[in-house]
Amino acid sequence: EAENHEMVVRATDGGGLSAHCKVQVEVLDVNDNSPEIALTSLTASIPEDAPPRTVVALFSVRDRDSGDNGRTECSIDGDFQSHLTPTFDNYYELRTNAALDRERTAEYNIIITAMD
Repeated sequence: EAENHEMVVRATDGGGLSAHCKVQVEVLDVNDNSPEIALTSLTASIPEDAPPRTVVALFSVRDRDSGDNGRTECSIDGDFQSHLTPTFDNYYELRTNAALDRERTAEYNIIITAMD
């Protein structure tokens, strides 16, 4: 929640003399947050005559860590003829690579993995 904290420390001796100083603490981020995928748009059904590069889903990835710990990469697993296209600011499009054949495969399961 905060990268920097500031406090004043005062030391006093038994004779009544004292001194103080300002202490600044910089908190370094550790990689303690998992990336989160937020599905923005999903096409549940796609006609088999849809042209290649048809958009199937739009999603974004967010990691609450800062700096290098907050950078993410996405990949897809599954038997779907598709690819991921980064668009901007951690947004991605899932698109078909080729025409689909319903008689050969009627349904696809797609796993999107986000890693930091």
